[in-house]
Amino acid sequence: MPQKDRFKDRIVNIDFIANSFLENLPYKNVYTLTLLTSGIFYGILNGIPLKVKAPCLLCLTSHDQLIVNKQQNVIAPTIKFDADFLCTLRVSEKKYLSSKSPRIKAGMKLFERSKYSTRIGLYQLNDHIYPKIIEKFFVAGSEITVQSDEFWVCRIKKYLIELLSMVDELEKTNKKTPLNAALNYIHSNYQKKITLNDLITHSFLNRESLNKEFKKKYGCTAMKYLLLYRIKISKELLTHTGLSLNEIAYSTGFSYDTYFIKQFKKIVQKNPSEYRNSTRKIALYQ
Repeated sequence: MPQKDRFKDRIVNIDFIANSFLENLPYKNVYTLTLLTSGIFYGILNGIPLKVKAPCLLCLTSHDQLIVNKQQNVIAPTIKFDADFLCTLRVSEKKYLSSKSPRIKAGMKLFERSKYSTRIGLYQLNDHIYPKIIEKFFVAGSEITVQSDEFWVCRIKKYLIELLSMVDELEKTNKKTPLNAALNYIHSNYQKKITLNDLITHSFLNRESLNKEFKKKYGCTAMKYLLLYRIKISKELLTHTGLSLNEIAYSTGFSYDTYFIKQFKKIVQKNPSEYRNSTRKIALYQ
C-alpha cells in the first residue's frame, strides 16, 4: 500500500513486501522489483519457459505475464512503486516538481520490452554482485517501513538508482572477458576506493594491456572510465534526490565534496549545484 509521509503532507506511491507470493506477480499499475533470495521456481515469463534459481532479480511491469508452475523454498521480497514515484523531483523542503513520464534513466532499461531486445525482465545475479544488491534492496525496504528522516524518499531513489544501474551494467558485460571483469568490478565497487592495481588484479591484464582495452572500447584509460562512471551516477542523484553534495560525493566514491565538485565541473562544465538546478528546470517544462 502507498506510504503516508510522516514528515510531509503527501502520499508516496511505494511499498515493501518482505516475502511476496510469486503467483501475485506482477502487481497492477506499478513497477515490481522482486529479489529472489532463496529457492527455485519453474514457470513461464512473457511466453518463455524458465527455470529460475536464486539469486536473481525480477523487474516487471503490468504488461508482463508470469505463470508459476512449481516452486521450492522460495523467498521473494518485493519493492513495488508507482510511475509517479520516479517523476517527483525534490526542489526544496516543501516544493516538488513532477513530469508526465519517469525521469530516472539509470537502470530503467531493465523494465523495457521490445522485439529488438532480449530482455525479458529476469536477471541472474553472480556471487560478486549479489551481496551488494541484497544490501541496497533491504536498506531501501527498511527506509520504506521506517522513514528514518525527511530525506527517506531521496535515499530510496538513491538505492534504486545504484541497484538498477549495477544490474543493468552486469547485463551489458555478462560475457567473460578481461575487460568485462574490470568493468564488473568498477560497476560493483565504484562507491569505495579503487586503484589501478585492483583493476589489474581482477582483469588479469597488465597496466598497458588494460588501458589499451579501455581505450579501444571507450576512448579513455581504465581510471578515467571509473571517474566518468562515478560522475554519471552522481548526475542521476543530483537530479532526482535532495541529498547533500557531501552525501552524493561519498556515495559515488569521492573522498570529500570539494574534490567531487572540482572533478564534476571539469567534466560537465558546470558545478554540481548548477547542474542540479538546470536539470530540474528542464524537468519542469517536460
